[in-house]
Amino acid sequence: MEVRSPASGLRVALADAEQQRALLERTGCLDRAWRPVVEEAHLVWPLRNEAVLPEGTVGEQVHLPSERWTKAPPSVEPYPRLRMAVRAWLEREHPGDREGHEALLDELPQRWERLGDLVLLPASSFASTAWERMLAANPSRPWVAVAAALKAERLGLQNVVSGDDIRSSGASLLLGEHGEIDMLDHGVRFRFDATRQMFSSGNVTERHRMGAFDLRGETVVDAFSGIGYYTLPMLVRGRASHVHACDINPEAAAWLLKGAQANGVDDRLTQHVGDNRETLPSLHGQADRVVLGLLPSSEHAWEDAVRCLKPSGGWLHVHMNVKEERIEAWAEETAAKLGGAVGHLERVKWYAPRIRHVVLDLHIS
Repeated sequence: MEVRSPASGLRVALADAEQQRALLERTGCLDRAWRPVVEEAHLVWPLRNEAVLPEGTVGEQVHLPSERWTKAPPSVEPYPRLRMAVRAWLEREHPGDREGHEALLDELPQRWERLGDLVLLPASSFASTAWERMLAANPSRPWVAVAAALKAERLGLQNVVSGDDIRSSGASLLLGEHGEIDMLDHGVRFRFDATRQMFSSGNVTERHRMGAFDLRGETVVDAFSGIGYYTLPMLVRGRASHVHACDINPEAAAWLLKGAQANGVDDRLTQHVGDNRETLPSLHGQADRVVLGLLPSSEHAWEDAVRCLKPSGGWLHVHMNVKEERIEAWAEETAAKLGGAVGHLERVKWYAPRIRHVVLDLHIS
């Protein structure tokens, strides 16, 4: 049966091509049976015929003649590569138990987080009793083979983010000397230590959305800035005139400064390190918008956030974890509580079963 060429593609600037490929692949929109079309200053990613472009997409959806598309060669997915690499390690280190090998291989993770050249596996990886016995019986470890299969230089394990005030990462390294990351995300350079600071790839669409605002002439307060998830996109891509970044964690603040310096925007950044119940009052009346990016709730900072807005008013971006069936009602209740009007309600990601991370854009007059 003849396979039809894509009905459309996403034309993006070469600088945005890799970020947009990752977004299309993650959301199931990329038609991987076809090669991208390379143009002089752009690249056109093939789209599945039923694809609905996700939030965070940049570029233009275009229709190309069928003769411009060429079939892609068969590819080996990362998970099959991982199974092959670990199977080879098992057969080398513990030959003869093929049935046991298959059971171990079936426990391999199928998802992971990539931060530059570091891949973080889920905390449950290689943690079963069977894997613990296997690793205890062999002095060598499969980490080099796992990293090579996933095309990474370093390998680590995720952990539950700490419930302390600074939301420590808790990630640990399996392969590599340090957890320092220097990565480019949609034109913004982030710097941090993955074993010390949390970095959520699941917030990618919200980071890109905040960077897409035209913030020229605006002063912004980021009430929970961390390493700069939203501060840096607002400075680099949104071109905010100034951002006041508040965070209780001095280590995260130091990495934010390194990120700002790497992006050449540190002259438009002022940091306020400490409990924002003490730092936010010094910013009352100065902001055109305030970002409240703390989960599960930033409610304790709402009153100060409103007071940070200029007398003429401005925008609040309120993050919250909300039960799915309560999202619309929560938005209206929050707007009424803060005396504002709903401008936009963004569903960022699932946080837990039936609970979503949402962002409410609220205009205060």
